[in-house]
Amino acid sequence: MSKRLQKNIALVCALCLLCAMLSGYAAMDWDVPRGQAEVIYEKVPISVDGVVQYSGYMIDGVAYIPIRSFCGLLNMGMTVSWDPDASVMTGTAEGVLLTVVQEASYLTVNDRCFYMEKGAMHYQDKILVPVRVACGAFGIDVDWTPETGEINLITDQMQICENGAEYYNEEDLYWLSRIISAEARNQSMEGKIGVGNVVLNRVKSASFPDTVYDVIFDSAHGVQFSPVSMGTIYDDPNEESVVAAKICLEGCSLVGDSLYFVNPVVGVSDWFAESRMFVARVGDHDFYA
Repeated sequence: MSKRLQKNIALVCALCLLCAMLSGYAAMDWDVPRGQAEVIYEKVPISVDGVVQYSGYMIDGVAYIPIRSFCGLLNMGMTVSWDPDASVMTGTAEGVLLTVVQEASYLTVNDRCFYMEKGAMHYQDKILVPVRVACGAFGIDVDWTPETGEINLITDQMQICENGAEYYNEEDLYWLSRIISAEARNQSMEGKIGVGNVVLNRVKSASFPDTVYDVIFDSAHGVQFSPVSMGTIYDDPNEESVVAAKICLEGCSLVGDSLYFVNPVVGVSDWFAESRMFVARVGDHDFYA
């Protein structure tokens, strides 16, 4: 073998090794759940109506399933595709559109949004989503036995997820997304959800008006939300605030029974600390019940 051929072969090998290393680093970025430095994947069997059919993963006490496996168990003939440019996994069938965006904290099904605390995960060329979140969007019951780790999905009540345009109250979504954007545009998704939770908690409370609009514009004891007096309540919400509003309307609650929130740096917080129960701090806001 000539020295020139040996050098060419060595160069090709070096390039292949470099590409493998770079692709490995690219994959690792999404292998770790949001906010964690290390994760252990424990493989677990997932049964469908009592018959083991799929492999899932138990991660910090939460069961995950590959999106391709989940689309298969729906038995709807779904086509699953991955768009590497947009980092989006999509599952489509008649009447169903399911999407997962890389590093996003929510799953979208038929324009409805379902919160995933640690987001989607990428592991061994698989996109993983929480079993309960995915199943909840389709009315699938999840039976988990902690002692044995057995996971059984019960599909007798399974149904196609109702489209968001029909599921969400249009006026509630309109105003909830605007107050979230006006109060927490620069906050995390969790911070946005917290603001939305406060508004919906007030709707449920006998001490406040009964609709999202009336809660936001309530002036019985003075203006309740500064964006109303400032006029920013009428600004178009950013996309993540609309998603947060949908997540809240799906029933996701991150701040318990909180009825108030305040930024302690710019707001008057003494009254809250003295008269209300502190629940949580999320981003720049303190939440009180």
